[in-house]
Amino acid sequence: MIKRLCLTNHDFVAISEKIQRFHRYNPLLSQYKIRFSDETILKEIENFIKLLKIDKNNAKETAQHISELFIEYTIPFAILIEDLEIIKDYLIRNVCTEEDESEDVVDFFNALKNYAGYFFLKHDVEHFEAVESGHFKEKLLYSIHNKWQHWLIDAIKNENMEEFPLTDGDSCPFLFALDYPESKMICHELNICDYLKKTHHKLHELAITFAYLFIRQHYKSAYIVFYQIKEYNEKLLNLVSILYFNAQINRHQTFKNYLYHQTFHQNKLYVAIFDIFSMKEINKLHTPKVGDKVIELVGETLNSVYLENQGSMVYTKGISGDFYILFENCSLESIKKIEHAFDETLKKMLAKSPHLPKFIVKKAFLKLDEPLIIEKDEMAVIFSYLKKKLKENGTVQYLISSDEQKKMTEWVNDYYWQITKLKEAMEKGKVEIFLQPISYMERIDRTYAFEVLARIEENGNFIPAGAFIDLFIEMKMVSKLDFLVLDRILYHSEMIRSITGKLFINVSASTLLDSNYIDKLIEAIRGPLIGTEIIVELTEQELLESLGLIIRLNQEHGIIFAIDDFGTGYSSLQTVIQLAEEGVIRYLKIDGSLTQSFENSLSTQRILKIISEMSQSLNLETIIEFVETENQCYELATYNIDYGQGYHLGKPQSIPELEKRTKANLYSI
Repeated sequence: MIKRLCLTNHDFVAISEKIQRFHRYNPLLSQYKIRFSDETILKEIENFIKLLKIDKNNAKETAQHISELFIEYTIPFAILIEDLEIIKDYLIRNVCTEEDESEDVVDFFNALKNYAGYFFLKHDVEHFEAVESGHFKEKLLYSIHNKWQHWLIDAIKNENMEEFPLTDGDSCPFLFALDYPESKMICHELNICDYLKKTHHKLHELAITFAYLFIRQHYKSAYIVFYQIKEYNEKLLNLVSILYFNAQINRHQTFKNYLYHQTFHQNKLYVAIFDIFSMKEINKLHTPKVGDKVIELVGETLNSVYLENQGSMVYTKGISGDFYILFENCSLESIKKIEHAFDETLKKMLAKSPHLPKFIVKKAFLKLDEPLIIEKDEMAVIFSYLKKKLKENGTVQYLISSDEQKKMTEWVNDYYWQITKLKEAMEKGKVEIFLQPISYMERIDRTYAFEVLARIEENGNFIPAGAFIDLFIEMKMVSKLDFLVLDRILYHSEMIRSITGKLFINVSASTLLDSNYIDKLIEAIRGPLIGTEIIVELTEQELLESLGLIIRLNQEHGIIFAIDDFGTGYSSLQTVIQLAEEGVIRYLKIDGSLTQSFENSLSTQRILKIISEMSQSLNLETIIEFVETENQCYELATYNIDYGQGYHLGKPQSIPELEKRTKANLYSI
């Protein structure tokens, strides 16, 4: 049946009012930034109705016209479906006079909706943009799934689902790759392997459902499933990117944590160090840039060997010119083959770089038969031991006997004896504090607060915290440091009150467990520091490990917390939301590594945007660290970050220096 509907002006007004009411109260239209006025689209829909013919054979052409209209105005598919439903219902109730007419209208509009799904689907795949991930797109988990998503898109474009491999989640290479050492390492750190697997399986289930619907030309349902695929796909790839990003900026520690974990769960482990011999001499005789090129070349060589052996090894770059490697379920013969492949590849790469100086890479391999009798944070000492062994003799050493592990343990004990001088400095209380300003990002000349930074005095000099904090952690003396810092704050309390009314202090979670420290802190806040707001900084890891303690301290004593180094983790997001809603935390201090990488990294920019938007929705204030340049200030201001901290905004200074400057500024007004 082909029939042009006879509608009166009253009908057009009635339909327009129904659609207008639906548009006005539909949350989707406020969620999507629609680029048209309500009157404009209603006029277009009115013209569409006037020209409408009830002709099922012409449904595809009609659907194309209305779909292109809605796509042009970036209106969601769900709105189009609802608008068509409103028109159909009105026609059946107010225009159709016979039952057959009503059936024809129902069939026609069902066909319209179905073909609309087809045209929306075609538009989406033609304009599909893969989730960008910078250099992480070369990583195994990302590249496997990236290939899968492009298979799907190409199959839809060509309307040939035979091009797309319809495998279940268990048969996908992605799942096998999750059991590779690199994948286990990045997942173990954030403890979300199961979530990755569930998301991956869900994607495969949706893809199979989509293929079934698409092949049978159920385009409306297929498009709805495709939309779900896009959402899960973005979740998976963003999560994988965040995992790799987190492991990359924290890779050294992530590697050590994973190594410690594996010593308790794997029977056959080897650790190795590949050390560029005499990096200091290379930098002296040439330039640091040449030294960097040497390190880069060795890194590329190791990476090329790693790519061929991802199922059995994982590695990380050390401090300077060395690389740490872990081998799992790998025989000694296989390891020797990998070492040989490294040497051969390095020769070829050096032949292509004649401008580089000659150098050798020394290698030491240590077999681990039993769990190491050392603490989790002491894992780096293993590689210090291996480096020391390389200095003694040879370019390659295989330390595979049980005696070697005993020698290594003895050496670790001796190593810690050598740092007793640092302990003596602590016992004598040679700790001073400096203050670094935290400035408004919109007005960097205005100071919002100060952070307390610990310094160790040695021969009249003050050593920054970064030079000794790891040793304090290893020596279990962080709490001692926290007490000494609080003592210095109290000593300078009168000057501090003249400088600022807001002070950020770093306190370890272990110290907060000490009731003596809490009593001293509360007494200080209510006494010498009265009028000065104290904000306690904790890292994300400490936050997760001490959740109950933090909430109790807030409820009982009103202590406000800031999360330090935020943005390098993922698993704490739900906890952040909970603590923000309860008023326990007020600030997010964004990790400085994001500042250092955001100008050249789309992934980092995306993470900063997410953090900023999340903070605003939770009424949290944001502070970004390591602001070192004017350009960083300008760019970061566009992310609506509240405050900044870094050398460009102000260097740490002693309290007497700051008090003099504060008084000088007051007198100059």
